[in-house]
Amino acid sequence: MKTLLLAAAALFTVVVASVEAAGGLPVLGTDPQSIDLRSVPGATPYGNGYAIPLKASRPAWYTDEMGARARKSPGTPQPAPLDAPLPSEVGIRPGSWTIEPYPCTMNFVFAKGSKLGLGTAGHCTDSLGQDVVLLTLAPGGTNPVLIDVGQVVARHDNGVGDDFALVQINPKLYDWVSATTAVIGGPCGTYDGSGPESVWYYGHGLAIGTGGTPRAGLALTWQQDAFGWDGAAIFGDSGSPVRATDLKAAGDLTHLVTDANWLPSFVVGTRIPKILDIARGWQLVSSPLCLQ
Repeated sequence: MKTLLLAAAALFTVVVASVEAAGGLPVLGTDPQSIDLRSVPGATPYGNGYAIPLKASRPAWYTDEMGARARKSPGTPQPAPLDAPLPSEVGIRPGSWTIEPYPCTMNFVFAKGSKLGLGTAGHCTDSLGQDVVLLTLAPGGTNPVLIDVGQVVARHDNGVGDDFALVQINPKLYDWVSATTAVIGGPCGTYDGSGPESVWYYGHGLAIGTGGTPRAGLALTWQQDAFGWDGAAIFGDSGSPVRATDLKAAGDLTHLVTDANWLPSFVVGTRIPKILDIARGWQLVSSPLCLQ
């Protein structure tokens, strides 16, 4: 991956493969080495290279009929195919898997008064008021279900350092919500330092993140609103929760960057202070395990 991005920053010469997906989005799990990254919808010039959003096209098994059933029954689980990739977390939490509008990853839980919300990358949504469908397990259940978790109430899709969306969770589902990030734990407050800092993240990029996998990296790049690290990321990881060594929330994963000025960092995201600014009055909810 690192060799790819170094070469891309200098020459942007990569093997071009057809992308058989609606709207030109890469198929979930597409190897970045197999396509012309400049052709990915939403790719924008950034510094001396490009910023490539890591949302993917919907998987073939997620049919229009299946999506319609989920949207028509907000707050009520709908059966998912038995061969659907099983997520490794239960309920609604940081690390949950988004299937609609795009395969991405949800990040942290937020609260505003008695309301609860769940974050993702801004480019993983299209508009305010849009429904978001997750693939998860109902608490106490063993089979995967599709659930319309709620609607987008805040959204910025302005590239590196300004990329976050907040979904207000349907109150019917509050019993499903956990603030603890799948596998890697946290968040326990917010990180506002300037590194260097080890970071951990959890996402659903296929092949790397089938069903969700934890990964780690070293974050050497800390700007006011953006941060970057050396690690593994692939299409489907957009929105992933990222935490620092002390379990504090660092931000969300949003892009690969091929700008040589960022090296050795090439996986980047929006920092948590900027996320809270975009969320407009919503506050990060820490894991209850932080008190133990």
